[in-house]
Amino acid sequence: MAYTTVTLADLAALLRTRVDGSVFWEHEEARLALNEALREWNLWTGRWRRGVTIASVLGQHRYTLPSTLTYSMAVRFSGDALHPTSYWDLDVAQPQWPQQTAGAAGVPTTPILWAPQSLTQIVLWPAPDASLLGAIAVSGVSATPVLVEDGDTIDLGDELLDLITDFALHVLAFKEGGPRWRATLPAWKALLQAAAEENGRLKANQAFRRAAGLDYRRQQQLGQRRPNALDQLEAGQ
Repeated sequence: MAYTTVTLADLAALLRTRVDGSVFWEHEEARLALNEALREWNLWTGRWRRGVTIASVLGQHRYTLPSTLTYSMAVRFSGDALHPTSYWDLDVAQPQWPQQTAGAAGVPTTPILWAPQSLTQIVLWPAPDASLLGAIAVSGVSATPVLVEDGDTIDLGDELLDLITDFALHVLAFKEGGPRWRATLPAWKALLQAAAEENGRLKANQAFRRAAGLDYRRQQQLGQRRPNALDQLEAGQ
């Protein structure tokens, strides 16, 4: 995959070649639409990533991520990888976890689990004690670069240039509505398909499946097939 450094002016010029007929947007509208396309791509694929380090605090479970990260993907404590879990699983498996510190009776001697509490907060279990204070290294998806001036640059794979500009056209066409907007719908589907190929885990993501219409098609297929023995067992027959 070859990467190309392009400017906002380059993308805007490419965008103007996507229409047959007169351009129906101002330059500022094009800038906003292109940035929206970049944010969509980063949302689905985590294209722009970075790592940050947070100092641990005695007995503290909850930590706020810097604004440069939009969500976390992996956490290490003092160099050791922590296992990911969910806030709900912590509540079910360890109801007293908010009061548990490493080394206490029946509690691991070092943090072993992490869970996202929100997009900007994570929790550790158990909380570090005085002898274990160290660095919490968080790897995640960074905020999408924002193009403001015509000379602002961004690195994109060559194969993404058409996808990004086509989707920006889809965003711009929304104000027109009607046949013009409907004609750009394939650009939305193309971006989702490319994102699925970029990151196979998306196909298991409920929000992505719903946006791509995959769950609807699966429900149709399930509704068309004949019931089998497993279906009868589930129905109590």
